[in-house]
Order: sequence, then structure tokens, then C-alpha cells
Amino acid sequence: MKKTIVCALSICAMMMLQSCYVQNVSVGMSESEPAQQVAKVKNHYFIYGLVSPKQDAAKNHVKNDKKFRMKTKTTFWDGFLSGLTWGIYTPTTTYYYE
Repeated sequence: MKKTIVCALSICAMMMLQSCYVQNVSVGMSESEPAQQVAKVKNHYFIYGLVSPKQDAAKNHVKNDKKFRMKTKTTFWDGFLSGLTWGIYTPTTTYYYE
């Protein structure tokens, strides 16, 4: 019985520690091309991501807006905050690479 509980808890922990959502967008560069992270931005959404207070442009965070990579993901803490607020506040994190 104890082994079953430990196994179930470890499976739950693994599921909670993984990222739920990742979106990669490359503009003017290939996916295999090496890139360096230049910015990290927290995006604030409300009501399960349906309402956004403002739209942020990539040109505000990268020098060359013709060649960059953008990675938007829901980190563990973003998902934790979303679950804690029952989806009213749904943050994501965007990383910019050049």
C-alpha cells in the first residue's frame, strides 16, 4: 500500500513540474541556428488567457527585428498562479533570442 501511494505521489509531482504550453516562433532564422537570450518578459492575461491588458511588440525587446526567435511558455509558477486564482489571472513568460 505504501509503495502505491509513493508511486502515485511521484507521478503527480512529475506532472506538476512539467511545462504545459510552449510556442516557438522564428523570424528570419532557422530552428537549429544558435541564438543568445536577450530578454525575458512576463505576459499578464486574464480569464484563461482571453483578455490581455496590452499587446507587446517584439521590436521593444530585440535590436534586429528581422532576425530573432521568440519562445512563449507557461512555466510551473505561471501554471501555479493560474490554478491558485482559478484561471482569473493567467500569466505566461516570453523569452527573446537573437
